[in-house]
Amino acid sequence: MHEAIVIGAGLSGLMGALALAEAGLRPLVLAKGHGATHWASGTIDLWGKDERSPRDALRSIVTARPEHPYALIGVDAVADALARFRAVTEAARYPYVGGMDHSVLLPTAAGALRPVALLPITMAAGDVRAGGEMVIAGFHELRDFYPPLAAANLAAQGIAARGVYLQLPPVPRVRDFGPRTLAQLFDDPAFRKQIGRQLRQQRGSATRIGLPAVLGVRDPLGVVADLQLLSGAQVFEIPTLPPSVPGIRLFNVLRAAIERSGGRLQIGSEVIRAEGVGHILTTLCSEAAAREQQHRVRRVLLATGGIAGGGIRTNDAGLVRETALDLPVRMDVNHAGWFAPRFLDPGGHAIYAAGVAADDRLRPLGVDGWPVYENVAVAGATLAGADTLRERSRTGVAIATGWAAGRMLAAYGCDATRSY
Repeated sequence: MHEAIVIGAGLSGLMGALALAEAGLRPLVLAKGHGATHWASGTIDLWGKDERSPRDALRSIVTARPEHPYALIGVDAVADALARFRAVTEAARYPYVGGMDHSVLLPTAAGALRPVALLPITMAAGDVRAGGEMVIAGFHELRDFYPPLAAANLAAQGIAARGVYLQLPPVPRVRDFGPRTLAQLFDDPAFRKQIGRQLRQQRGSATRIGLPAVLGVRDPLGVVADLQLLSGAQVFEIPTLPPSVPGIRLFNVLRAAIERSGGRLQIGSEVIRAEGVGHILTTLCSEAAAREQQHRVRRVLLATGGIAGGGIRTNDAGLVRETALDLPVRMDVNHAGWFAPRFLDPGGHAIYAAGVAADDRLRPLGVDGWPVYENVAVAGATLAGADTLRERSRTGVAIATGWAAGRMLAAYGCDATRSY
C-alpha cells in the first residue's frame, strides 16, 4: 500500500511529490515520460498576458474568475509555493531570482522579448531594461540558434545588440552538437577557457554577452563565473529549442530533493486506469512489460499536463477525456469550436482551456458538482478554468497548484471530522 502516488513528472507533479515527501509520505511518482521541464525554457511565468505585475494579475483573478486555478488556492498559497521552490533551488546551487511584484524582460533565441517572473540566476543579466550594449554569441554547429538574427531583431526594438559566431574548440570525436552535448562540453574547464578567450576578443564595448542556454549541466554557476572573468563582461543564458538544458537542470534539482526526502520516481509507467470504492480511489493500474502493474494507494495527485501533456485527449468524434482516472472533463464549446480560425488568434483556442473542474481543495468534481474522489487532488494544466498557454501562466500554475495539492493531500485523513 502506497501512502501517496503522483501521476506525472512535470513541474506540478514534482512540486506535489516534494510536498508529500517532506510530509513523510514517501510518494511514488508514476509517469509516462519526463514532463515539460525538458522542453520548456526553465523560467517561471506567473502571468504574461498583459503588462500587469503578477501579483496584481493574481489578485484580479481571485476576484473575477473563481474557477481559475490561482483563485482556487489563493494568492498566499502561490507565494508559499514560490518561496519553497526558491529555497530548494537555492540549496541546490541553482538559485532562481525574481518574484511576484514585477516581471523581467528577457530576449528569446529569435530576439523577441518575453516577460518572466522567476528565472535562473544564469539568465538574470539578460534583462533588456538594464541597458548597455550586448553581444549575442553562438556556434554554427548549434542548430536553431542564430546570433545575427536575434541581434537584428533586438536592434529593431531599440536594443543595442550585435551577433557573433564563436569557433568551437576541437573535441575528442565527431558528434551531434545539440544543447545537451554542448552543455556537457562546458562542464570541462579547458573548453570554457577557450570560449572565454574568444568572448573577450569579440565583446568590444559590450557590457553583456548572451549565449545559448548550454552553460553546463553540473555547475552552471561555475561556468558563468568563469566566462565572466575571462570575457570581462556579464554573461547570461538564452533559452534554446528543446531539449532544454535549464529544464533538465531543474528536473534534476527537484528529483534529488524528492528522493532525499524519501520519494521515488518511476519514469516509463503510464497510468491507464483506476479503481475505487464509492468516493475513495483505491487502486491505480500502470503499464508494465507485457502486463498491468497494480498499485494500492491512499492518496493520489493527478498532474498529467492537460492537452499538451497528453493527460487530456480528444478524438475525431468530439469526445474529450481525461486519460488516467477517467475523470469528467469540462469543455465549454462543441467540437466545431475547439480552434479559432487563425493559429495566432489573440483569443487563443478553446480546446486548451479543457480540463478537470476542482473545488477549493483541488478535488476533482463530477458533473453534479460534487467530488468524484475524496482522496484525489488535481494540479497543473490538467485543471480547468484557464488557458495557461494564452495567459503565459503555465509554469506558475504548475508550481503553485502542485505544491498546494501536495500539501492538501498530506493533510488528508488527519482530522476525523473532514477529509482534507
